[in-house]
Amino acid sequence: MQLYELNIRDYWNIFLKRKFLIIISFLAVFLSIFVYTNIQTPIYSASVLIKIDQSLNIPEIVFPSNMRYRYGGESEVNLADYTRQIISRPVLEMAAKNLGLIKDDIPDREKNEVISAISAEVGATEVEKTNMIRLQVSSKDPQAAADLANKIAEAFKKMNMEQKNQQAYNVRAFIEKTIEDVSRKLREQDDRLRDLTMRGAVGTGVNIVNQIYELEKKRDDMLTKFTGRHPDVVQMDQQIMEMKGALKSLPKEEFEYGILKRDIVINEALYTNLKQKLPEAQIKEAEKIDNVLIVNPAIAPRQPSYPDKKKNYAAAITLGLVLGVAMALITENIDTSIGRVEDIENFIKVSVLGVIPFCSSKEEDKHGDKGWWGKLSDSFTGYLKRNLFGKAKKRKEIKCEVLISALDQSSRSIFLEAFRILSVNIQVLFGKGEKIKNKAILITSCNPEEGKSIVSCNLSMITAQMGYRTLLIDADSRRANVHKIFGLKTKEGGLLDILMGKAEFDTVVRTATDIMLGTTDAEKVIDRPWLNNLNILTAGAIFPNPANLFNSEKMDEILNYCRKRYDMVIIDTSPVLAVSEPSILMPKVDGVLLVYKAGSTSRLALRRAKIQVESVKGPGSLSGIVLNNVMPEVGVNTYYYYNKRYYGEKETPADPGGK
Repeated sequence: MQLYELNIRDYWNIFLKRKFLIIISFLAVFLSIFVYTNIQTPIYSASVLIKIDQSLNIPEIVFPSNMRYRYGGESEVNLADYTRQIISRPVLEMAAKNLGLIKDDIPDREKNEVISAISAEVGATEVEKTNMIRLQVSSKDPQAAADLANKIAEAFKKMNMEQKNQQAYNVRAFIEKTIEDVSRKLREQDDRLRDLTMRGAVGTGVNIVNQIYELEKKRDDMLTKFTGRHPDVVQMDQQIMEMKGALKSLPKEEFEYGILKRDIVINEALYTNLKQKLPEAQIKEAEKIDNVLIVNPAIAPRQPSYPDKKKNYAAAITLGLVLGVAMALITENIDTSIGRVEDIENFIKVSVLGVIPFCSSKEEDKHGDKGWWGKLSDSFTGYLKRNLFGKAKKRKEIKCEVLISALDQSSRSIFLEAFRILSVNIQVLFGKGEKIKNKAILITSCNPEEGKSIVSCNLSMITAQMGYRTLLIDADSRRANVHKIFGLKTKEGGLLDILMGKAEFDTVVRTATDIMLGTTDAEKVIDRPWLNNLNILTAGAIFPNPANLFNSEKMDEILNYCRKRYDMVIIDTSPVLAVSEPSILMPKVDGVLLVYKAGSTSRLALRRAKIQVESVKGPGSLSGIVLNNVMPEVGVNTYYYYNKRYYGEKETPADPGGK
């Protein structure tokens, strides 16, 4: 949980800290999409643009509406019907035959399989706000896609023309047949009318029939506005009934004469209308109607339509970056460790006295030979080992035997300069700006393997070089490391031996001579006179319960004796949250430094360690924090010791008196 509002620089530091996680996430997404895209079989798409001409419709014929739709086809162009028709089975079958994909003698099952395969690759869509249709055909072969698209368009054009001409033929045939039927009826009606006239019918019923027809027509119009119970409608019904009654009262010949005369008038009008339409239908039949125009034939595409590599790669880059940034922010949010100086100081309200970068002289030389690409490669490999392949290989400890030879020669060392700054801050804190005298400083950590022994050893060497009489005491009897770091042969004969009364201080304290006689190369220390300022008191023999010895009066006597004899007594003790010895020693010393491994130890452990120190020694008794093992990705690369202008290998060492 963040304790402050993030700004742009904070986000930038997070991205630098998690840069390898971002790179891995980006590469995982991008390579996955890249591989998937390239293993896909390319699909090519060819299209034909077809126009439906609305001006070439078959004219309407004046006859009953049900007959018009049956024989005259449609009254207007429906583009959706054409769109469905162009990918219908008959069209696809004709196109497949034209391409030779279907033979007349093949079984129906094989024919259906071919047509189904073609249907899966074909699609047709209406072009918006036009009377055109776009036919698309997909195939693994670009030329095959173009050929199939053109054949389907040609088959549709041919089939549509045949259907239109068949409609024209049907219209013409229907008109001729209707004219013949109406003509026959008129002859029959004329013969019957002549026969009725010879019998004495004079047409009295004609007027009545016409009146009934007109009344019924008016009644139908009234029913569109009123119900059957409306007075006007009822009155009209009564008039019609009276007229029909009057018609029935006429002689039979007069009644039939009136009805027949009315039918003759209707048939004569129909006959005249059909005779007028017949020449027009004959012309349309002769014109061979074709209202389908192929605007753009298909050509073989050069680029596949699937997969769209540019689109996929753009999506891969975008998704990769988004995932990488999201993973970095999520990891940072759930990370309970603290890596920034400001975060630590804000969290526990204790100053950070030193920031120690991770450094190895051997690894620096190795990276220096490889250049920037080698450094990046090694860093990335190390990140993979730490985060993807389990626990990383343990980093090489920086032996003091290496730093001893570097103290006077490698003033540009980032690592050593960090300890010089730490020693100056300690001098300001405990010496009030003057030289420190008779001070005992305890160095501990929250958990094991946070580098407290490395910090203790190097700090003691730096203070010795600065002219302080320094004693380094290894009070971590459970996991003693000081004698290993300095190359001493054994830890026997040390602090616990003095506390048990088995040895005297002057007989077991180690000097520069012991370092020279140990595993350290003598040439590295022979010309270092300042090493005479450094004495080492190892942990000593193993004791079952060292807490009892540390809590004894003998321990107080030893510390008082060491304070008087040395300017600085640096005590390397066990982790404060692991065992009780640090809590026993804290009241006996002048200051407590807590080593915190950046980006590794939980912030809750850091807070608990501070509470433990203050519960034993009092509020505000934690002198400061030493932020150890700081990597460039932790986010403190803006600090001075990462500025290559001061520590570049090609630059000469700076003047001690200058900047």
